[in-house]
Amino acid sequence: MPFHLLPSSDTDMSRTFEIISTTFGNQHPYIEAVYPAHSTPEGRKRSTERLLAVKNTDPCCNFLKVVDTASGKIVAVAKWNIYDDHIPEEADLDGDWWENEEEKEFARVMYREYLVPRRRAIGELKGNVMCLDLLTVDPEYQRRGVGRMLVQWGTLLADDIGLTAVVESTDPGRGLYESEGFVYVDTFETKFPEKWEGRRKQKFHWMVRPCKVGRTD
Repeated sequence: MPFHLLPSSDTDMSRTFEIISTTFGNQHPYIEAVYPAHSTPEGRKRSTERLLAVKNTDPCCNFLKVVDTASGKIVAVAKWNIYDDHIPEEADLDGDWWENEEEKEFARVMYREYLVPRRRAIGELKGNVMCLDLLTVDPEYQRRGVGRMLVQWGTLLADDIGLTAVVESTDPGRGLYESEGFVYVDTFETKFPEKWEGRRKQKFHWMVRPCKVGRTD
């Protein structure tokens, strides 16, 4: 196989965010708000630092990469959050990443709104769920099966340990997730206070892959 799936290392975080920024561009309002100036060298540097901090402080997260074995290049990345009898704290965004307090406040609202269905599911499932928090593929390697490899890493594990899996899907990703057992539940759009009604909202499809094997513990 020309591609190999591996856990990501600390030194992979720069390339991880480069793929995120390149793939989503300015077409993903959530990425634009949460990772300001992400397409600039300084913005990518700061965003890489943030990913690295998450990787090294959150024991529930699993960063993955797919490598082109011919070139050694990372061509796709994912982050699966595995909650096994654990409901994470609903922490808010923080830091000095934004150019002013209003942009920081807006990012916080976007972040909270985006996570509404996920946080609800984690509660309803009593902290027993796998969340596909991130999956993105280098545009030059799309439709070559590398995204599916990252999805299947999580779905196979979910079946093995008896967990439901969830994902916030974009329009292009929906077909892939449906083919791997995720079921469309609803389409969500972030809601903002009146003062930000003119700003771009994030729309996504909430999808759930039911637990395939009953838990015995």
